[in-house]
Amino acid sequence: MKRKILSILLISSMLFPFTACKGGSGGNVEKVAYDAKAVAAKYNLPEIPEADKNLKVQMGYNDCDHMVGAIIGEKAGIYKALGLNVTVTKTNNTNIAQAMTTGKMHVGYMGIEGALNARSEGAPIIMAAANHLGGSSYLVVANDIKDPKDLVGKKLAITANPENNPQWIKWATKLGLPIEKDNYEIIKMSQKDCPMALKSGKISAFSCCDPFASQCEYQGLGKVVAVGWGGLIDEAKKEHDHKHGWGMCCIYAMNENFKKEHPEVAQRLLVAHAMSLKYLYDHPYNAAMMFADGFGTAPEVGLMTIYMKTIAEGRTLTWEFNQENIDNFVKEYDEYKIDKKFRPRTDKLNEFVNLNFVKESGIESFSDFTKEDKIDEKFPIGISFKDWLKKAKEIDGIDNKVGNDIKIPEIYKKQK
Repeated sequence: MKRKILSILLISSMLFPFTACKGGSGGNVEKVAYDAKAVAAKYNLPEIPEADKNLKVQMGYNDCDHMVGAIIGEKAGIYKALGLNVTVTKTNNTNIAQAMTTGKMHVGYMGIEGALNARSEGAPIIMAAANHLGGSSYLVVANDIKDPKDLVGKKLAITANPENNPQWIKWATKLGLPIEKDNYEIIKMSQKDCPMALKSGKISAFSCCDPFASQCEYQGLGKVVAVGWGGLIDEAKKEHDHKHGWGMCCIYAMNENFKKEHPEVAQRLLVAHAMSLKYLYDHPYNAAMMFADGFGTAPEVGLMTIYMKTIAEGRTLTWEFNQENIDNFVKEYDEYKIDKKFRPRTDKLNEFVNLNFVKESGIESFSDFTKEDKIDEKFPIGISFKDWLKKAKEIDGIDNKVGNDIKIPEIYKKQK
């Protein structure tokens, strides 16, 4: 297939391109051999009751590559194939928690900390499945910063309380920076606004998840000086299937009342979540295009992001988790002696976590999926970006030059 990029729009001076839709609505997404109905038919799902067939499900996600499953489920036709009427809304953790508290939102991709805190304050939110183990974040600096130590005294868009943030403590220690916030002018700014602010000189650095780090690298707006693929307590337990060692980062959260009142729909939503992540690993090129369209970024930035999520980090996007993942999430705060008022509230942890919901919903284990679909054979951990991209295009019969000019930053390679 040959790609026709119809137009590229520039937003302000940010050079943050949107590619116009092919065929009116498809954007960068290619037609591939994927039958969502056939995949859904593999699961033994109960029929949706007549009263729930027109139920409108509200799903939230936020500006972060960890949440890509929400976009894939919509764009790959997975929700529709499962008989679900899902409205996907991009917002933020706070808004999702508030909406799920009032029942206006039923399911959402959220950071575990915000979801746990909301549960402790009475919100009927449960962790229905894993979504992202460990976590990935990046520290991006302006091009004129030659040494990380030059950040002292500068304007930084980072966490408001760096001395009580495990990731910042790791970065600062590694880069030889002071940890305490008094050494910087900390600015509150949304991640999506940071690349333009970095380019214009309004800030000298910011912390983020993707696509914003990859955007800065690809478009030359800044450079990544530190990577956090965090939550790993014991390096000796590092495994590519991440069954051990990793803490929790982002979750697939659900309104508990919704799950009780609409169990058949809730089960199908869980299957949709798993199918979306399976699509990500099976069709990474198209998943990257869905991500690019959903986030309004360049196809190349989408490709960089999905390579990070499925290869560079490892297999951290998954629906499966165990007690050790939960324990290590909490343990990281103990390790860095984080002040109690800055820790996630865990007093309702036992009510919040459901270790059996995924299995009860008839979803296969993540390791069984990777074996059956030969993910390690097709895309082995450690494969270069060039080889990964070539293989991803071959699998879906895609013939174009998109992404061929990408150079993966050396700092990513040094994480392994």
